[in-house]
Amino acid sequence: MFNFQKQNSEQTLSEALEEFYSINTHFRDLAEKDNPNAHIFKEHDYTHVLFGLGTSIQEESLLDTYVIWGMKFNWRKIIDFYKDPEYKEVIGNIVQKHGGYWGIFKIYMSLMPVKFRVFLRCMKMTKKWNYHNISDEMLSTKLCDLRKEYNIKLLPSKYISMNKRASNSI
Repeated sequence: MFNFQKQNSEQTLSEALEEFYSINTHFRDLAEKDNPNAHIFKEHDYTHVLFGLGTSIQEESLLDTYVIWGMKFNWRKIIDFYKDPEYKEVIGNIVQKHGGYWGIFKIYMSLMPVKFRVFLRCMKMTKKWNYHNISDEMLSTKLCDLRKEYNIKLLPSKYISMNKRASNSI
């Protein structure tokens, strides 16, 4: 388990992102590309550390649930990201690796009981995380304080198999 995956992590959001990138170096590269949509990738990476999730396809599925129910976001920006040829290729590779869209669908469906738990946690949040507006103040705030402010309770690891927490699985 990494520090950002601990409920009471004393890391700032910025420090947690650095830890996340230290184990997912290719994600840093994607977030720092000279591309108008690179910031969306970085905003997504902030959500990984905020909710303490790794990058397995299972955890990505759970993170999708957090994004939909626990965040404010701009659909147009997200859709534009998925249309971007560079990132479309990255997403296509992930889909292909997991048996196509049918394989992804089966993974998502197998996680419905856990996704429901995530949904319930989102309903208990005191306010929604703003996906697109990460201020310098937020970057310098400890994860434990952000989680307390938003009433974010991390999903216990018993709901995510440890072998599914592999950082580079997607």
